Amino acid sequence: MCALCWHNTGRGCGIVMMLTDTLQMHTIGGALYVYVDIWNSNEQDFSTALLTFDTGATVTTISSTVIDALGYDISNGKKQIITTDSGVAIVQEITVDKLKIGTSHTLDDVKVYVHDFPDESFTIGVIGFNVLSQFDMMLSFSSKLINFVKY
Repeated sequence: MCALCWHNTGRGCGIVMMLTDTLQMHTIGGALYVYVDIWNSNEQDFSTALLTFDTGATVTTISSTVIDALGYDISNGKKQIITTDSGVAIVQEITVDKLKIGTSHTLDDVKVYVHDFPDESFTIGVIGFNVLSQFDMMLSFSSKLINFVKY
């Protein structure tokens, strides 16, 4: 019997079961947002944050207020120059211990830029390509759901 799908063929059938998480997407001001869990080094547990889902952002970026609250020290971060919708900005690059999408997908040692967003952007951070590219995703705007499958 196949250990993956219980077919009685005497050999594996080749079907690979993948862990899928479905997240509710939220729309605010024409942007998509999802809840993610970021490791809080102060509490040694995850804290939940509503971040912008941004396939155009190269790197996941989180505000300094949130990063401070999570107990990360940006003073030793590597300075980077990035281009934003507002122009060029200097940011700090740090590593977040863990970032969790849904219940099944925890990423370790995630590169994050620390950048303060303008108040009118209504965000404390964005999930960028460095995280999103690790998943196959399907967006359903009619049901406001995003399926994440780690490959």
